[in-house]
Amino acid sequence: MFVRSTEKETRVVADRIRRQDQNPLAPVNTKSEIQRAWTLLIDSYISRSHIHGLYLLFLPSMRRRMRVLWALALICACTVLFHVSYLLGDRYHNKQFQTIVAHAHASIHHIAFPVVIICNKNRLNWSRLPEIKSLYNITPSQDELFDRILTAYDGFSFHKFNAFDSLLGESLDELNHLNFTEIVIQMSWRCDEILRDCHWQTASRDCCKLFRPRRLPLGYCLAFNELEKRRGTETGINTGLLLRLLLREGQHAPGNSGLKGFWLTVVESSVWFGFPIEVVPHSRTNVAVTAVYHYFDESTLSLPSSWRHCVMDYEEESEHFRTLEGQKYMLENCQAECQQRYLLRYCNCTVDLFYPPSNYPACRLKDLPCLAAHNHLLQNFEQPGEHPYVHREESGLVCECLHNCKSLTLLTDMRKSVQQPWLQPNSSAIESMWLNVYFKKPSMLVYKTNLIYTWVDLIVSFGGICQLCLGCSIISLIEFVFFALYKVPQLYWERFSNEHRSNK
Repeated sequence: MFVRSTEKETRVVADRIRRQDQNPLAPVNTKSEIQRAWTLLIDSYISRSHIHGLYLLFLPSMRRRMRVLWALALICACTVLFHVSYLLGDRYHNKQFQTIVAHAHASIHHIAFPVVIICNKNRLNWSRLPEIKSLYNITPSQDELFDRILTAYDGFSFHKFNAFDSLLGESLDELNHLNFTEIVIQMSWRCDEILRDCHWQTASRDCCKLFRPRRLPLGYCLAFNELEKRRGTETGINTGLLLRLLLREGQHAPGNSGLKGFWLTVVESSVWFGFPIEVVPHSRTNVAVTAVYHYFDESTLSLPSSWRHCVMDYEEESEHFRTLEGQKYMLENCQAECQQRYLLRYCNCTVDLFYPPSNYPACRLKDLPCLAAHNHLLQNFEQPGEHPYVHREESGLVCECLHNCKSLTLLTDMRKSVQQPWLQPNSSAIESMWLNVYFKKPSMLVYKTNLIYTWVDLIVSFGGICQLCLGCSIISLIEFVFFALYKVPQLYWERFSNEHRSNK
């Protein structure tokens, strides 16, 4: 607040206020009396106003030159106020985000142990082939074609549709009635055939009670902890999942000359697929898992998913909400559903061996050459708008998929050691390899994304700039509104009433 310059000015204002309080709305008839009543009303407001400098514009003893200077000062202050208020509003409208470390040492026990999926690179147990041929009544004339089809399925995965190149131009009508997905499931490896000596949290367990069959873009595999969501209680080597994998090379398809071994996928529960890790024969593979959790706080969830670049589970109306049927929304599930849509685009069917049951038509035998012909278009995921920056010989899968707003990233640190099979007298030991998956440390990093500037920050900043420029508050604004909308109309209403009574 400014202090009045002289005691004389103070006495003048106080005298006017006192006269107004005695009879502020007395009947007025002449022009000078109306002007005097208006002056008293203005003086009663500015004498109590909390807007600095405003009263000086109406102070009777103020010289004209000083009044102009104070008016310019107020105009400059209001200009700064409006300009900064515009910048604050623009900053709030832009809704910019920031990602910070919310917790550097959050306990790993808050999350479940990851899902561990194991796939033999040779998907089929070839020793069951005679039984399958007998079950499906395969004639000797169909033997050669049937064997070639199953050999292709033996190394079949999403990015290897070229396994069916040998079927291009082939007549497939005589076997098209067969459900090869069901045949592949029947010939796939069972847990007791390729898993031995399973340990969970240092305790010996039955492998078939830990693992269950699971469809995957790699084929039909075995998954641990997908439904149970067990939590790890300890960290460090040998404290998680430890087991021995049996290669069974003698029961592999003779026509599949690919490298032997296993594919290992470590994913979060509710995630359909991930990027596999190769487990090679005659080795011990230790996989240390580190977790990083990332979430968007409540201040961001009122914004559309396209603005924050993530999707919540319940945002089914979002343009980016695409997921596998019956599955939770996750980035990987959205990408898997995108794979299905591209298969439908190119061949009007989808490979049901790779995905959960859905309403999409499943590919029959006659559709497999079509998949092989389009294999070059199904190799890579492509980000929208990347063409000017990334050179590709062939176009890929453009999937507009976003992360879940609460997502867990599992980082794997793999260490391999050779088992020296030439020193092993036992043949089963020669064909086996040890796999050890565990949490590396008892803590995880937690990131939080929030709005840099919320509506609370906007109000606080606006209040600060009002105090800086005019020294006023919300109460000062309410006083001004009350004066403008009540006191001034009251003055004119009293004047009108007095004139009306005097005319009578």
